[in-house]
Amino acid sequence: MTLNDTTALAGIRAHHLFAGLSPPQLQRLLATASIEEADAGQLLFDRGQPAMHFYVVVEGQVNLVLYSKAGEEKIVDILGPGQSCAEAVMFMAGPVYPVSAMAASRARIARFSSTDYVAMLRESPETCLRMLGHLSQRLHMRIREIEYLTLESATHRLVRMIESRLPADTDGPAEIQLQESRQEIASRLSMKPETLSRILRTLSDSGTISVHGRALQVPSRRKLLAILDTAV
Repeated sequence: MTLNDTTALAGIRAHHLFAGLSPPQLQRLLATASIEEADAGQLLFDRGQPAMHFYVVVEGQVNLVLYSKAGEEKIVDILGPGQSCAEAVMFMAGPVYPVSAMAASRARIARFSSTDYVAMLRESPETCLRMLGHLSQRLHMRIREIEYLTLESATHRLVRMIESRLPADTDGPAEIQLQESRQEIASRLSMKPETLSRILRTLSDSGTISVHGRALQVPSRRKLLAILDTAV
């Protein structure tokens, strides 16, 4: 399918990877791009494969995963609409995908040629600088995530995840809808599903949150963040 979907185009034009391109550059890139339809569980690319493309999620959810030697799945990242993956790999020599990507639900994903994009960057130093800024920002985010996953308790990791999804600049009350399953969230936060369920019950019993299926109601951001001051 050619990339002629109006909604997809509008979202992609606003994406940070493309905002710095001139209209002719963007049109050249879109001319060789495509939108893929993926069913839940469908593999988009596998770890170790040559990284010929990068992707932007248009609809649905895509999980970036690693597998242990025993076949245990570890979710590295969960991508929703507007988020991209594999863009950093295009700058490596002999690039291969460092993780696998799988559709967690029925999804539509825009696929772009890494070679074509790098050619665009060679024509625009300004775009190169914007890309470097984006990659640096993502690197700092990953460092913080590693810090949280290795130095903080399971409760603190969950609290930080919930707080990051609350509307900005408000104390509450607020409600968030979890797009992921509990098993996916547990994997992303490096805990067992039963541990996640136990922590959710504890937070609910204390009145910090209310759980209704995949909907979480948070009466107060300050009360939620106060948990980070406790040694849980």
